[in-house]
Amino acid sequence: MSLLIMTGVEIANVTKEYYVGGHTFCALRNVSLTISPGSFTIIVGKSGCGKTTLLRLLAGLEEKTAGKVGSNDSGITQQGSRIGIVFQEHRLMPWLTVRENMSFSLVQKNDQWKVKSVVDRYLSILGLEQFQDAYPVQLSGGMAQRVALGRTLCYNPDIILMDEPFGALDYFTRKKMQQEIVDLFLLQQKTIIFVTHDVTEAVYLGQNIIVMDAGEVVREVPVGLPYHRNPVSPEFLAIQSEILYSLGANQFGV
Repeated sequence: MSLLIMTGVEIANVTKEYYVGGHTFCALRNVSLTISPGSFTIIVGKSGCGKTTLLRLLAGLEEKTAGKVGSNDSGITQQGSRIGIVFQEHRLMPWLTVRENMSFSLVQKNDQWKVKSVVDRYLSILGLEQFQDAYPVQLSGGMAQRVALGRTLCYNPDIILMDEPFGALDYFTRKKMQQEIVDLFLLQQKTIIFVTHDVTEAVYLGQNIIVMDAGEVVREVPVGLPYHRNPVSPEFLAIQSEILYSLGANQFGV
């Protein structure tokens, strides 16, 4: 078992600055967070608040300017940890079938029976058995995102990072995918860190919601509601209103 699984994710006084046109732009400013192992954490905020930058730092796709991420400043990609990422775009390889895309992270495995068993499991969980020989161009947007999620799950990461993975989907497909990711979380209890600008989505999915604005954490909101949640219940709407109020976001749709 890796140190990451036992300790979760520690983010301490993290700052990220960019230099644009001779000027310094601060995307993150002294961000400190503790994310518990086996939790579903949502990072929510307006566009440009720094939430995707923070996720990219966690994924090792960006270098921090200051602060610490992970244990002993080694980052969450320290040896022994496994990080999976699901982007807004599915990023499937168009020349590979659904099965081949999902098994891509396992191609170096010598035990082909085990590889088949792992992929078969997630094909079944995600309802993709009948499409295992299809190519990405033959899939709907929601189905392609299922394949992208399945590819990540086949990798068996300790932490799953999700950057607005349902943002490009239509309303009905998005709702279905939200239900499916909750079901997967309940089944596997993976640590999930999920970025969104949709407050309703945040409350529906998360156990803990990190509210960001202008590169800073402005509030942490625990969600004590059991799954599956009713978006029109008074308790749900109260948490949603608390987040919107903390953002000064009366313009947000709910």
